[in-house]
Amino acid sequence: MRRFLFSLVSLLLIATPSIASGQKAYALGFGGGAAIPVAKLGDTQKTGYNGIVVVAIGAADLPVGIRFDAMYNNILKTNVVVPLQGGGTATSADLRIASALANLVFAFPGTSAKAYLIAGAGLYNSKPDVNGAKSQNNLGFNGGFGTTFGTGPFAMFIEARYHSVSRSTAKGGVYQFVPITLGLLF
Repeated sequence: MRRFLFSLVSLLLIATPSIASGQKAYALGFGGGAAIPVAKLGDTQKTGYNGIVVVAIGAADLPVGIRFDAMYNNILKTNVVVPLQGGGTATSADLRIASALANLVFAFPGTSAKAYLIAGAGLYNSKPDVNGAKSQNNLGFNGGFGTTFGTGPFAMFIEARYHSVSRSTAKGGVYQFVPITLGLLF
């Protein structure tokens, strides 16, 4: 009987790390899609594209996790003439926006498809694609929703997020855009 109990306890101790390691607490991912200008930015820009690299951290048993994103958006020009603050006019240009974001994610229960809400803030670096233009670093926030599909080592996600970047009025004011992203987590 002792030998049986010793064998059973030994087997459980050996198996426990294997089970725990199968439930990883992080995911890496990448994706891309459309970047849609909204509000005032929509007057001078049109839909462009985005790319994202994701590091997600969370426990399988908890609905809340943390996600870090590095995102690149290129919002295309519309070739409209825009007035300059010092007088004169200029033709609109592509707007390139790189960002580093920290987000909280709340996942709803599900098996192979899980809906989630995401919200966070970060640093946005924006620059018009014009010779001599300087880039600007500004704080901003984002919020949206998405869904992950799949089980096992890979999952696909699709999400839409509203981004608002705070700039002073002298530097062009606040601008907003909505990337719609399709990606892969592993």
